[in-house]
Amino acid sequence: MAKKNFWKFLSEVRSEVRKVTWPNKRQLTSSTIAVIVILIFAGSFLALADVVFTGVIGALLRALLGNS
Repeated sequence: MAKKNFWKFLSEVRSEVRKVTWPNKRQLTSSTIAVIVILIFAGSFLALADVVFTGVIGALLRALLGNS
């Protein structure tokens, strides 16, 4: 019974994959470039935020604890 369900599942998967509209090379390239650019901006923003918050929290701790 399990083998029958497995093969039925694979058949249905194959049928669904045929319905997929795959991107052409131009669409794939432009989408990939967009993702890379967004990742670079997000990574830069998070790195900058990390540096700023580390400095602010460090300064607050030094001020509160009285350490130089």
